[in-house]
Amino acid sequence: MEILFPNTIRIIQLDMADERLRPIGRGVPMGRGSLLDMLKKQTGRGDTPTPPPSFTPVAIPNPATLAPSLGRGRAALLGLIKKSTEGPAQIIPSSEQAPISTISQQPVSAQALPISEQPPQARGRASLLSLMKKQTPFPVTSQTSMQFTPAGPSGDLPNQAISAMASLTITESVVESEVISRQGFAGTTIDLNANYIRLNVDQGRGVHEYEVKYSPDLDSRPLRSKLLYQHSVTLGEAKIFNGVTLHLAQPLPENRTELQSEHPMDGSIVKLTIIFKRQRRLGELPGLFNVLFKRVMHALDLVQIGQKHFNSRAAHSVPQHRLELWPGYVTAIDEYEGGLQLCLESTHRVLRTETVRDLINQVYTKHSSGHFRDAVMKELMGVSVLTRYNNKVYRIDDINWDENPLKEFTLSKDPQSKMSLYQYYKNHWNIEIRDQKQPLLIHRAKKRLPSGEQIEESLDLIPELCYLSGLTESMRQDFKVMKDLSEVTRISPEHRVDVAHRFIQEVKKNEIARKLLASWGLNLADHVVALPGRVVPTETIFFGNNKQIQGQANADWNSAACRLPMLSTPGLKNWCLIYCQRDSKSAEDFSQMFPKVGEAMGMQVSVGHLIKLKDDRTETFLRELRQNISPTMEIMVIVFPTNRNDRYAAVKKLCCVEMPIASQVIISRTINRPDKLKSVTQKIALQINCKLGGTLWALKSPMDNVMVCGIDIHHAGAGQSKHGSVAGFVASLDKPFTRWFSKVCLHRPNQELIDALKVCLISALKAYFKVNQRFPTRIIIYRDGVGDGQLEVIKNFEVKQLEESFALIAPDYKPTLTVIIVQKRINTKIFLKEGKRLANPPPGTVVDHTITRRNYYDFFLVSQNVRQGTVSPTHYLVIHDTSEMKTDHVQRLSFKLCHMYYNWPGTVRVPAPCQYAHKLAFLVGQSIQMEPHQSLWEKLYYL
Repeated sequence: MEILFPNTIRIIQLDMADERLRPIGRGVPMGRGSLLDMLKKQTGRGDTPTPPPSFTPVAIPNPATLAPSLGRGRAALLGLIKKSTEGPAQIIPSSEQAPISTISQQPVSAQALPISEQPPQARGRASLLSLMKKQTPFPVTSQTSMQFTPAGPSGDLPNQAISAMASLTITESVVESEVISRQGFAGTTIDLNANYIRLNVDQGRGVHEYEVKYSPDLDSRPLRSKLLYQHSVTLGEAKIFNGVTLHLAQPLPENRTELQSEHPMDGSIVKLTIIFKRQRRLGELPGLFNVLFKRVMHALDLVQIGQKHFNSRAAHSVPQHRLELWPGYVTAIDEYEGGLQLCLESTHRVLRTETVRDLINQVYTKHSSGHFRDAVMKELMGVSVLTRYNNKVYRIDDINWDENPLKEFTLSKDPQSKMSLYQYYKNHWNIEIRDQKQPLLIHRAKKRLPSGEQIEESLDLIPELCYLSGLTESMRQDFKVMKDLSEVTRISPEHRVDVAHRFIQEVKKNEIARKLLASWGLNLADHVVALPGRVVPTETIFFGNNKQIQGQANADWNSAACRLPMLSTPGLKNWCLIYCQRDSKSAEDFSQMFPKVGEAMGMQVSVGHLIKLKDDRTETFLRELRQNISPTMEIMVIVFPTNRNDRYAAVKKLCCVEMPIASQVIISRTINRPDKLKSVTQKIALQINCKLGGTLWALKSPMDNVMVCGIDIHHAGAGQSKHGSVAGFVASLDKPFTRWFSKVCLHRPNQELIDALKVCLISALKAYFKVNQRFPTRIIIYRDGVGDGQLEVIKNFEVKQLEESFALIAPDYKPTLTVIIVQKRINTKIFLKEGKRLANPPPGTVVDHTITRRNYYDFFLVSQNVRQGTVSPTHYLVIHDTSEMKTDHVQRLSFKLCHMYYNWPGTVRVPAPCQYAHKLAFLVGQSIQMEPHQSLWEKLYYL
């Protein structure tokens, strides 16, 4: 009988006559192989130690027949060791016990494997070692070092290893992944609803997993599916196939099924071998049910655009702006603390009723022929378009002005034949292209080959057939457009819940959708999830001259920030105001108002030096800045007549890199209304005070000698392919979190992982030491901009860099480290129950159960107040924590930090260090594209 431990390259043979294991392969002395080596405690090949009294000799089944229950790799070893710690082996009852020589030949039936008896899931090497410590024959402790007696050249394993392995049963109980539940207790309990719907699972139902092999082997996934689905009668209707693994709701009669299919191209016979692997719980495969729900959406006749599904029949027209809004859903299924649930979020897709060709013609009428193409490129680069003939969305990456719809391409089925785009659309889609001289749009898609290599493919699109999707920048800046759209898209909590309930009823009334779910043993609950939540206490806001206010329910202190003195201010003696001649009146009014509002807020502002420009050329602004920046000058205030990105970038690059000084840019229209001049000047005064090194307000901080950091990354947008990604790193320098150190890291385009964290953290620690004369004993890092697929990579890559930085400060420097992922782009919505109606929950609402992740320490926090629509919570995941902070403390600290963003006198959606890091990365990524000067690192120059 042979046992193969996968990934250890060791094959051992069991001889039941002398109860010894003789290796017949070569062992690997590293990794999991070394864990096997730890079992080698014997005196020599000839020794046959007496088994312990509790040992009952039993044959070890062939792993080929135990594939469904053994697992692979560490899981297999973990299962063997775990069984040996649970007492004597439970073997086949004596009345039905088979001879030892025949046990291994008995197949494990798929039907005989209950859902609860699943393969143990690996929990890493630490779990293996902890289980090995429980072994009575050869205990392993931190104080005991294993002494191995040299064996023969073959390196036999001891009989104790036989004892550990022989206590394996043919049917194993499942070792589910550990449920992590960390709940707080502080605050007032409130009743909530969430946009989650429970998926009820029929008793005893599971998923049967099979591996499908083809002879001869085939690389094409669509072809594999076609060949397999020729046997739908045999496989049943409830099946999902990804090209390799087949999941069935009902098991096949045999563990190994061989079928024959006919190749659709040449009629040759392809042999299919379907091998049973294991039976799994429904909750283990959320991805499988996300595929299932795509079929449900199709049954409801919804149009899929990207990962969302929309109802084109219920489109809402906005004719005054030539726009159309399609209502739709975003769905995601996962196993949460409260079980298997469907997250259902209502959404809208903005479609324009004009095509790309219409837009090109409009631009042509506005611009001269010389600048026409540049104007079109600026309008279309990165814009998403919808092709209604196949309901697919594409991004415009380029425009081919040298080609038109008469361009010919080679057919994939017949490389010798060619066809024009015009003829292709006429033959395949019954669409006749009217304009045969229009240019072609280019979409570059990334495609992954069967080998794993990623290549880029270019796809030609016809402007006449591409409908513009989404909003342009000019539309976003148009108040009337956004106001009209918000009347449709801003949905109240009650409306969202009504949408969810209508969705449930539609699924239950649709026979196809209902049968799809029932075939897998699923059905939707009748209502959204109800759950209790907590509201943490409000915070006290401290201002200058010992003034303070108690936080209000709307988490807004705008009036107090403009009325009460600032916490600290350096004053302003030397400053310069640069403006164009046409903005003279508004600039002079501002220069007179600034000292008045500054005095009311405790900031002494002297009369500024006014410089009037003859024109608004960028070179004119830069020339005057260079002439007036001096060592005694504290800040440069510049009034722009219009909002131009290139001019703004040139000024910021000069003031942040070339001649470092604090700078404040004002658009003239914001200060040209006398009735609003005072309130606008007050907000500008608050910003300027921060840029000079002053502070505005503070909260009580019970933590001492702690440094809080924020990390975010800015990626270049459409049309900025030459710009790299920028990582912003911000760290607190004092106890009340009012002073901040900042540093940036420049990356390759679209690079997410920060590979220069050591430099950032070490610089921040040195700055902290400079201010406090000691290094922090506790470091808390909020990491923004991380998706679910990157959590483990961040944990294994970035956290490792952070921990390695400590030794570079001092060999014995070991502060505690807490890393918290902040996710704000989520689909979760939380609603407050007020009797029979629903409303937005108040700021400070925390949910840390039921809808939180099953295997993560996480919680949701509502930190801001909204007057219209539905408030969005922020998701926090603690992926690393050596400080063992209480859950309440983590939640309260996160809420406190949402009060400390000085650019808004109220709470913001994410902690202040994350928002500061976002502003920093955005400024450098959009405008500067260089590391700012070191003299600015301890000031909020990026506000």
